[in-house]
Amino acid sequence: MLAAFVLCALPAAAQKAPAQEPPKEERKPAASAYGLGDQTLSISLGPYVPLFYLSSVGSSSTNLTVGGTASIAWSAYVTGAIEVGADIGGVFAFSRPNLNTLLMLPILFKGQYVLSFYPFEVPLSLGVGVNIVKYGDLKNIDLLIKPGASLLWIYDSKWSFGLNLAWWWDMQFYPADAAQNRTGNFLELSVSALYHYQ
Repeated sequence: MLAAFVLCALPAAAQKAPAQEPPKEERKPAASAYGLGDQTLSISLGPYVPLFYLSSVGSSSTNLTVGGTASIAWSAYVTGAIEVGADIGGVFAFSRPNLNTLLMLPILFKGQYVLSFYPFEVPLSLGVGVNIVKYGDLKNIDLLIKPGASLLWIYDSKWSFGLNLAWWWDMQFYPADAAQNRTGNFLELSVSALYHYQ
């Protein structure tokens, strides 16, 4: 009788209830989440690659060397994925063959749409503003449109690090001689450190 009781109890003991799983929210990685009121501050550095000028008669060389660029940008989230802010930077390059210095100071209003794939983010951006240009004794203020994309690695809830790629459309207008109007096409490659705060 005792043996029969033990044999009947064995299958029940083998079917123990599985250990309770943690709530779904606890099993998800601790992804950074941002919303209205959150802000970012970023610093970027990298090479600046002159590509070509485009005018009504076609394309031409920029006659510039590869230069360098640095910028600082601030933005604020208006939704969990959309940021607006400002970007100010500096660029230097040299003319060929005389090695005269070209300096540029872009000041942009910038909007971004951020795609999140934790632990990565892909901000798609568009900047519009002015580009203050100085070459020798010549000075000019150009219209600048700057679309770009970044790949950021989320280190923690405060810091992200990544790579940036941006295309510069620098529109140069000459009211006294419209035939001289042209658009400079330049490529910006940079690395950045981004800090999130409230």
